[in-house]
Amino acid sequence: AVVSTQSGHYGRGKLSTAMCPICVTLYQEGESFAVDVTEEESECSEGYVHVGVLPSGEVSAMEKSGAGNMDPTALLEMIDAAVRIGMDIHKQLDRHLHAESTTATL
Repeated sequence: AVVSTQSGHYGRGKLSTAMCPICVTLYQEGESFAVDVTEEESECSEGYVHVGVLPSGEVSAMEKSGAGNMDPTALLEMIDAAVRIGMDIHKQLDRHLHAESTTATL
């Protein structure tokens, strides 16, 4: 990856995603929840949760929005699912970045 330094110079370096959260949004639909919903599905949902997930699996941010209350048990299940999904996306991203950096050095 091309990286800018404080002096404004550019050079090649490894792009670190260690502190870059992936935002996962889960929509509550009745007794269940869904990820990666269509616009129509999001309009029918009762609420949603945005969860920022670091590569380590730590939650960096969370926002709940929508009408009414959310069952605490369901909220914890949604957060757990968001962490699993976020970590999986991080792994895929790291694989692609590694492949890109390997290809760029050839």
